[in-house]
Amino acid sequence: MRRIFCYLSIVFVFISFSCSDNQGDEFESEQLGSLEVKAVYESGTAIPDVTVSTVPKTVEKITNEMGKVVFNDIPVGNYEVNLTPSFSDVGVTIQVAVKENQVEVVEAIMGPDPISETPVDFDILLNNIYNQLKTEFLFDANGYSHYWGDIGTSMARINPNSMGRFGDLDQYYFQPSDYVINEVWSEHYRVIRLTNIGLDEIKGLNQALEEEVGAVRFESEFRFLRALLYFNLVKLYGNPILVTTAEFNSDNAPPHVQGREDVFDQIVDDLIFAQQNLSSSLAKERASREAATALLGKVYLTMAGFPMYQTDKNALALEELEKIVGGYTLEENYADVFSIENESTNTEVIFSIAFDGSGNYSVPWGPQGISFNDRLLLVPGFINSFFEEGDEPVEPVIFPLVTDNSRFYQNIATFSYANGNMMDETLMENWRPYKFIKEVEEPSVMNQESFDYPYLRMADVHLMIAEAENMLNGPTTKAYNALNLVRRRAYGDLNHDAQNGLSQEEFSNLILNERRLEFCFEGQFKDDLIRMNALEAEILNYNQDYPELARDFQSHEYIWPIPQSETNFNPNVVQNEGY
Repeated sequence: MRRIFCYLSIVFVFISFSCSDNQGDEFESEQLGSLEVKAVYESGTAIPDVTVSTVPKTVEKITNEMGKVVFNDIPVGNYEVNLTPSFSDVGVTIQVAVKENQVEVVEAIMGPDPISETPVDFDILLNNIYNQLKTEFLFDANGYSHYWGDIGTSMARINPNSMGRFGDLDQYYFQPSDYVINEVWSEHYRVIRLTNIGLDEIKGLNQALEEEVGAVRFESEFRFLRALLYFNLVKLYGNPILVTTAEFNSDNAPPHVQGREDVFDQIVDDLIFAQQNLSSSLAKERASREAATALLGKVYLTMAGFPMYQTDKNALALEELEKIVGGYTLEENYADVFSIENESTNTEVIFSIAFDGSGNYSVPWGPQGISFNDRLLLVPGFINSFFEEGDEPVEPVIFPLVTDNSRFYQNIATFSYANGNMMDETLMENWRPYKFIKEVEEPSVMNQESFDYPYLRMADVHLMIAEAENMLNGPTTKAYNALNLVRRRAYGDLNHDAQNGLSQEEFSNLILNERRLEFCFEGQFKDDLIRMNALEAEILNYNQDYPELARDFQSHEYIWPIPQSETNFNPNVVQNEGY
């Protein structure tokens, strides 16, 4: 038996939705058109929270409060458009032809108006939320890694010949009106709203129904997912709005607050509940007790660093992270962490975003001739960091190139591919990020790749343990052991263990460099730089080394501005300092 929920009364007051003509950067050479889809009942009433996808695949979107989604700059042709309500598996399919330089506007009638209420299927709603994690402005490779994690650092930069929507972000030209900054905000809150729908519904269940539907399990997953999304928002925007209910029109709804500390407190509360109530060792693509514990440890470590400096959280981070040790082990070979064939048996990954033929990991990475649009370029100093001092490659590079650090071969493509042939590139400027390796003969296809995104893995836990222990007690044996576990896997021996006798600061710098090499192109590095208060120094050194490529970084730009669409819609929102 399921309780029922009248969703027509919900209005999401804190989000306004924007459209842009920048969606189609990936298809610059093709004939393009646009498609606007509106989901309605027979009466014409708009339906929010409907998932809209297309065949051929473009991106998956959720209708806004006006029941609309817009697909801008997609290849012309005939499309099958599939619409599915977020908490029901009964959908609608329509056929649409997209024409060049035109906006095709269609209405999809989802059936008669509900008399009063519509049932909520918690399993369907949860599955829909997990699917929404794959969208381009959440964890898709065409989104998170590009718009935040690795660009704008000394690791990678956007190819000036393929700037698209990411060029300004790479250069720190952050504007409240920026398309990506607005869409990332909106997409996160759209999915947070779905978690709140589920949580509001659970709150209204009586005790008998709670037991019948297993409400605690559903609540735990909803709260884990809400914490995951808010953790993104608080790192990206610094001071997001905390929204914990979907009943925005209710006179009894709690007031919504804006601010870093309130959001972090909610994240911690959600994760503790999830940790206490989730089952152990579930599938990697679902919330589990271990995933909640590892994420809670990372949240505490973030709170202990810049800009909050709640240093008491280091001990809490260490306590949580050490609970994971023993439950997971590092893969023997670094390459196996990212192998599609190894995903189901991977011993290292704690929580991942599963794509299975609907993602873009491997698309932006790879050698010239394979990587889509050749978007990401390597910074020379980052390449050299895989080599011992004095052993860095010199140009023209002589092959075979040898380094003891096995991560180099997984993360750097030293060759190009053309006309069915691979060719070693003797100039490092022609090397590219690699990471998610596929057969070079297989062309990359947007929105159809199968690599999963390893959001939490054991190497991360070990390095966070080393970081927390170092901040608490300096570089102790425990800290060295945690760091060296990761180094030994990378080098395959004990000869590259961290040098003894380092100061706390030196050891912290060593951890940061280790994270740079271990997690490159996984979207983590900028978070690491910010938490360790090293972003400004990183960019200053980059600008000194590469003045012709200098970035216009200002000290407040460790976070994005609150989007213009939000401040226009809600005048009570406070803009971040400096914007």
